[in-house]
Amino acid sequence: MLRNNEAHWLHEKNESNALKQYLELGELVYNKTKFTLFRRLAGDVQGKRVLDYGSGAGIMAIPYAHDGAEVVLVDAASNALNTATFYAQKQKVKNSIRTIHAEAFPKDLKKERFDIVIAKDIIEHIHDDQRFLKDLSDCQDKGGILLLSTQNSFSLNYLLEGSYRKYICGNKNWCGWDTTHLRFYTISSLKEKLNFAGYRPQKWASVYIIPYNIFSWLFLLKVNIYASFLHKFDLLFGTIFPFNTLGWNIIVRAEKVA
Repeated sequence: MLRNNEAHWLHEKNESNALKQYLELGELVYNKTKFTLFRRLAGDVQGKRVLDYGSGAGIMAIPYAHDGAEVVLVDAASNALNTATFYAQKQKVKNSIRTIHAEAFPKDLKKERFDIVIAKDIIEHIHDDQRFLKDLSDCQDKGGILLLSTQNSFSLNYLLEGSYRKYICGNKNWCGWDTTHLRFYTISSLKEKLNFAGYRPQKWASVYIIPYNIFSWLFLLKVNIYASFLHKFDLLFGTIFPFNTLGWNIIVRAEKVA
């Protein structure tokens, strides 16, 4: 899996400072909107076992522990998990979380069973994405829920920024905001991979349906106009068809059926 070298909080040795930087990223309107839609799709987590794969410092799943879930965090960065433990202590839910440091998918994890698996913005970093989905599926019984997000090439932002980066800037290999991304997805391509892994999509949601910097494109990004109020469009329409399929970031709630 390719990693993001720009995640500076990962290199911060002081856990308090690392957590502060990490949570500040979580306060960005794009991220907060995504977290809100994840929570809507997750539903009631009371008494559930939750696996957050590629968890970072646990900003997605540690709040679930607050709601009565038993949480397992898996990440390739040991400092991320140290920060997650510190975060859980501060939130008084340390006894409800467990961390696993792993570069590759831990085989022993398949001996466990999880009601909910979270894979937020990780699949586009993994070379064998189909194997990854099958590994997640092997951790769940029939009826288990997968919550997964990734970037969507069938979106307005891809049309605008993708065209600009590829044809004006000359970056033919542009693959999103993160240089460690390997690929884009669409609803169709992601659904096919989910079905192959034994999942059936139930609900879709979208974030950044209208790019928050859309007015900047009037000036080819030479002027930065960030209309953060556009996140309200995501919150209002991000789970309603067809808008739930058109965001730069798509989220799917899928049920294991086989």
